[in-house]
Amino acid sequence: MNISLLLTLSFLVTAECAGGYQNCLERVWIFQSFLIDQQNPEADRKIGYQCSKWKENACEGNWVACRGRQGRPQRNFDDFQVFLGNRPPSISMTQAAYRLDGSLDSKQMATNCIWAWRDRGKPPFNFKGHKTVRDGSTGFNDLINRIGQINNDNYNKPAVRAAAGDGLFQNIDDTLTKITASRVADHGRHLIPAAKDMGPSPFYRPDYVPPPGTQPDASQWRTVDWEATIKNSPDPASTRTQVRSWLDTYYRGPEPNKSAREYWQVLRSYKTIKDRTNRCRKH
Repeated sequence: MNISLLLTLSFLVTAECAGGYQNCLERVWIFQSFLIDQQNPEADRKIGYQCSKWKENACEGNWVACRGRQGRPQRNFDDFQVFLGNRPPSISMTQAAYRLDGSLDSKQMATNCIWAWRDRGKPPFNFKGHKTVRDGSTGFNDLINRIGQINNDNYNKPAVRAAAGDGLFQNIDDTLTKITASRVADHGRHLIPAAKDMGPSPFYRPDYVPPPGTQPDASQWRTVDWEATIKNSPDPASTRTQVRSWLDTYYRGPEPNKSAREYWQVLRSYKTIKDRTNRCRKH
């Protein structure tokens, strides 16, 4: 499917932000997806498996399932965090948060997650597909697409959908929307004209001192409104041509900004998932 660059440009992020709040929202999204996938018979489950021996981009070991710790038969969010790997032992706070109806509060969980890492001077670890999903690979775009497709497949299984409940599917869709918004917002400060307000950053703390070489957090999320930029110019038709040319050069030209291009591709994957969700789920 050909996705217009101007359409997907809103879903852009830079490499330096990828290990932060978005990473934590993605952990929540995958955990929510894991809970749904657990309603399948064990042989049909896909999320929450990792390769015991990964070598040269292939699994030479076994696919090992995430298990509850400390004698728990059920896996909670903290168990799943440990399972994803590279979690410092000092991070021991309970990161799960719940709404009044008992559902997981993805925004608060992601905030708890990022500060559990930051308070110990570390960014959240970028986990890999082969540490997350059965038959996964090292590519993050592949992981996004796999999780999205598994969710749609599970939605279309009457027994799984009934056991999980429509509310949990609505929650993973809501978290997916939050991931997109956070990536849009964090990239806004790196773009140029006509920034628009997207509301307060959910994880902002004014007393946070970032590591050397890292830009400080902004209290407000902002992003570029390209359509407003074009329409407010003296010659909108000419400005649109110039904007399109600059974007093509910057993100897809012979010498594109590599980090921006990679993360544009990640957000394009999220948009593709959203499109598939609207198209492929049976109602």
